[in-house]
Amino acid sequence: MKTFKPITLIALATLTGSFATLPAHADDASCKPVTDAAAKLANTPYHEVSTVDGKPFEKIYTTKTLSMRINNGKWMTVPMTPQEVLDSTHETGSYSNCKVLRTEMVDGQRATVYAAHRTSPGTSFPNQDDQIWITANGLTLKTLSDAQVKGRKVHAESHVTYDNVHAPAGAQ
Repeated sequence: MKTFKPITLIALATLTGSFATLPAHADDASCKPVTDAAAKLANTPYHEVSTVDGKPFEKIYTTKTLSMRINNGKWMTVPMTPQEVLDSTHETGSYSNCKVLRTEMVDGQRATVYAAHRTSPGTSFPNQDDQIWITANGLTLKTLSDAQVKGRKVHAESHVTYDNVHAPAGAQ
């Protein structure tokens, strides 16, 4: 099994709060649209712009590399295949109690908003509540995540785009 750098795991956990299953704890059936969107995301190049407690966090995933930039600092890039993304997310948590909240427009696209609870034992975000905007074609457009970390509330918001995705110039 491949060992991932802590920043990679943070990036994956921050991503859409979003996708993961833990082999010992299967996602409940109500979460199939959410986990299907996560699998599709792992196989699709994307650019994600997030804030975590108001601090910027950005990711570009090409299906060959994952580049991350925290607080508008330097880009860091690691090799990352779709299978590696799926393998690491399978180890970090599971969804339960998913339900459809509403349908609304995000960046000109119609999306269904799902509420989901995510449990990720042994991580920095052991329990979080997410809202995930998923298009009819199964791609995630936006997520809101709230978690309790060491007695304080952490809020993350992410927006994902899929056009013209390229690794950032000068990423290391």
